[in-house]
Parts: sequence; structure tokens; C-alpha cells
Amino acid sequence: MTASSGGDSLSSAASIDTITRRLLRNAGTMLGGKAAMGLINLAATGVAFRSLGIEAFGVLVLMHAFAQTASSITKFQSWQAVLRYGAASLEHGQRAEFRSLVRFTAGLDAGAALGGMFICAAVAWWLGALFEIPSEMAGMAALYATSSAFMVMATPTGLLRLFNRFDVLATRDTMGALVRLAGAGLAALLGGGLPAFLAVWYLATAVGGLSLAFAAWRELHRRGLIGDKGEGRLPRASAVHLGIWSFVWTTNLTSTLSLASGHLGALCAGAVLGPAEAALFAIARQIGEAALKPGRFLSPAIYPELTRLAASRNRHAISALMRRALLASTGGSALLLVVLALLGHPLLRAVGGAEAVPAYPVMLLLGVASAIGFASFALEPLLMSLDRQGAALRARLAGAVLYVPAALAGMHWLGLWGAGLAAIAMAMLMAVLQAGTAVAVLRGGNNSLNNPPPDNAAEVD
Repeated sequence: MTASSGGDSLSSAASIDTITRRLLRNAGTMLGGKAAMGLINLAATGVAFRSLGIEAFGVLVLMHAFAQTASSITKFQSWQAVLRYGAASLEHGQRAEFRSLVRFTAGLDAGAALGGMFICAAVAWWLGALFEIPSEMAGMAALYATSSAFMVMATPTGLLRLFNRFDVLATRDTMGALVRLAGAGLAALLGGGLPAFLAVWYLATAVGGLSLAFAAWRELHRRGLIGDKGEGRLPRASAVHLGIWSFVWTTNLTSTLSLASGHLGALCAGAVLGPAEAALFAIARQIGEAALKPGRFLSPAIYPELTRLAASRNRHAISALMRRALLASTGGSALLLVVLALLGHPLLRAVGGAEAVPAYPVMLLLGVASAIGFASFALEPLLMSLDRQGAALRARLAGAVLYVPAALAGMHWLGLWGAGLAAIAMAMLMAVLQAGTAVAVLRGGNNSLNNPPPDNAAEVD
């Protein structure tokens, strides 16, 4: 008995080592691609900022924020459904069920793309004056809204993650950034002004989205998952993947609430302080969050691993993986925050010149908020994998309820400092709530895994 227990322990440790290596490899691949994309986009931002000036660049930021916010609000997190339900279908050879899932999530993406375009166009046309967008730019802002359709690419992203093609994702991420940088350089050289830069930003978004969709289709074709000859009518996804509607609605609401400290922050700054301050906020956020973004890349890498461990009801393995992940992310976030504090001034000056330097304090505050999110990055994927998406939603909701009024009031009293302090408070609140639920579930034993509380269904249906 003792020998067997020792062997099981060694086997479990070896399994966690294997999972950790695979997680770090996939996260490293994503981080490399995102880092390259971030640096290229930062260079494009610097070209646009210097060419347009702070006011015109602020208008560009707000128009792009409209499109990003609309697409983020309307799109479902269908990549999570692809991972959650697609892995089981492929493992059991259920090809028809898998294609039904892809058809379902692709339909969600298409509907979200259309909804995002209409919402963004309406907001830009009717409420542009609230954000000090010139009235003569209203039509152009509404036209730019259609770029949100190319931002809704959750199903292709989920397919590539499911097939462990993080290398393809990393490559595709840089394509749009390269188009943006090349186009920005050409627009600056020709003196094209704001319309030219809007066209460049639009083209870059379209190239990034379409290349991602093509890569996913090619991977499906390579694996023979496009369709079988003589195949009958596909079953309804909701009939063969029980609970999928509840799952996608909950994950969509959770993602929507995550906008609170992101795109909505720039919109709040524009509404309260004007385009110039919105531009400073955008640069501060881009640099401050970019330094601490590894947590965002680790989350998609750890999610499939946690899902597989949860399906096997291996509480000890989940706890061991979580300890490793959280210890590493906490140390990494502290180190990167120090680097940000040391290099923040030179980065701001390199991107926007002397006009961008006043963004340094809010950049550090947003960096602290991002560091908290990085340190606790594994908590939300854990909750999702254990069927506690309701708890993840409640944590996001509590953070959003705190952030938006706090940011608006804080900016009235403290300027951009208020937005940064509100972001820190939101990040701390979410981390505490997520950690509390995670600890309770893991301490509950194996029987508590994938066994949500009785009222969970009522919360998310």
C-alpha cells in the first residue's frame, strides 16, 4: 500500500511536470507573438501620435475604442465553448457533434459581428459629441464601426488553441500589427492626416481577423474535419452539448464586464476630461498593461490543462498546478512592475515625446492593477473549468460595479490618477472574490469538483 501510494505520488508529480512544461511552452509561444505585436503596435502608435498631434490622435483612439468596446460587448467567448466541448467530442470520435459545435460557435460570432457594427455605428453617430469627436467626423466614425466585425474571431482562436497551434496564433497576431506599422509610416510620409490613419487602422484590423479565420479553416481541412461525404444533417449543438447556452451566456457576461478597466476607461477619460486626456490614458494603458500582459497569455494556455484535470477529478493535481502557477506569476508580476517603473519615462518619451510624459503616474497605477491581475491569472480559468462560471461572473460584476463610478468620480477629483486608483481597487476586489471561491472548492474534496452549488443553474440560465 505504501509503495503504491509513493508510486502514485511520483507519477502525479511527473504528470504535473509535463503539464507545466507544456503550459510554459505554449505560454512562451503566445508571449513571444504578443510581445512582437505589442512592440510593433507601440511603434505604430508613436508614429501616429507624432504625426497627428495629441488632439487628432485622441479622436483616433476614441474611434478605435468604440469598435473594440462594441465587439467585446456583443461577442460570445465561443473559444471557451470550443475548448470545453470540442475536446470531449474529438476524444470520443464524435465528428458530427464537433462540427455541430463549430457551426454553433461560428454562428454566434457572425451574429455578434453584425450586432457590434450596428451598436458601434449608432454610438459613434449619436454620441460622438459627448466625447468631443468633431461633428464632421461622425460619418467617418460610423463607417469605421464596421471594423468591429473583424475583431469577433473567437471560434478560430478556440480551434487553434484546441489543436495546440499556439505557434500559428502567435504568427497571425503579428500580421495586423505589421500592416498597421507600415501603413502608419506611409501615411506619415505622405501627410495623409486623420482619415489616412483611420484607413490604416481599419485595414490592419481586417487583415488580422481574416488571416486568423483562414488559419483555423486550413487546420480544420488538414485534420479532415470540414465534412464527410454523405453525412446527414448535423445535430443541434444544444442537444448534444448539454448546458452550452448557459455556459456561453455566462462567459460572455464575464468577458463584457472585464472591459471596465480597459476600453471603457479610455471612453470615460474622453467623456470627463476630453480627447487629449483620453490619448494620455490610452498610451499609459498600452505601456503599463503591456509590461504585465503575460498573465493574459498564460490564461488561455492553462485553461485546457485545468479542464482536463477537472474532468479526471484530480483535486491534488489541480492544487499542485495552481500553487506552481500562482507562485510563478506573483514573482513575475513584481519583477515586471519594477522594470516598468524604471523604463516608463524613456518609453513614454520615445512613443509620444514630451507631451506623453505626464502619463507616467497613471501608467504606474494601471501597471499595479495589471500586476494584481497577472499574479492571480489562474483563478478565473480554474473557476471556469470547475463549472463555477457563476462565481467568476459575480467577481467581474462586483469589480465593474466598483470601477465605473469610482473612475468617473476619481477623474473629476483627481484627473487621470482617479482612473488608475479605481483600476487597482477593482483588481484587488476581483482577486479576493475569485480566490475565496477557489479555496472553498478545492478544500471541499474531489466530490466538489464539477459539482456546482444547487442554485448555480438558476443564476446563469
